[in-house]
Amino acid sequence: MKVALLTIMLSACSMSERSKLESECATGAPKACHQLGRYLEYEVGDATAALPHYMWACDNNYARACTNLGSLYGRGVGTSQDDVKAAGLYRKGCDGKDPMACANLADFYLRGIGVPADAGAGIALYQQSCEAGDVVACRDLGAIYVAGEDVPADPALGAKWLQKGCDASSAQACGDLANLYHRGVGAPQDSAAAQRLYKKSCDGGYKQACKMIP
Repeated sequence: MKVALLTIMLSACSMSERSKLESECATGAPKACHQLGRYLEYEVGDATAALPHYMWACDNNYARACTNLGSLYGRGVGTSQDDVKAAGLYRKGCDGKDPMACANLADFYLRGIGVPADAGAGIALYQQSCEAGDVVACRDLGAIYVAGEDVPADPALGAKWLQKGCDASSAQACGDLANLYHRGVGAPQDSAAAQRLYKKSCDGGYKQACKMIP
């Protein structure tokens, strides 16, 4: 009985949240329409229903909605896949100062998806995204320089971007940076520093780093 009652209560709360977002979106509030789209995509699992709400919010210059709409087109979820349209939406989101959109567009430029391949443009966008606070972009940029993917290898520069990501609480960036200290690549060989970073990474949830702690 208690389980059934809890289920009913959670369902009622969920419906109440949806109704609230629908009411706010109906007033023409782009942020609310974006939030309604997220609710429909992630809580309800209906990307098709989410799409028009993302689209309306994006058309009204809510940058993150453009990013989420681009993601639907890029993945072919809730609509047919259209990489060119996804790239255009990421560009609009990035121009609207959404760091995630810049990072997604960077990946498209590096891989030549939806836009002509342009490593320089991709790297510049990853840097823009990282400096705007997207920690995943910091980690990805660091990894690109360490591995020498699309740019000449520069582990020391890679370590710089990984440090920035780690300082901003990217567990994977901390783990990757620990590996550089452990091997003495792009940073002085320093086992103690490596272990501190592995622990920070592990504590942040990066399981691969946990395996490196004695």
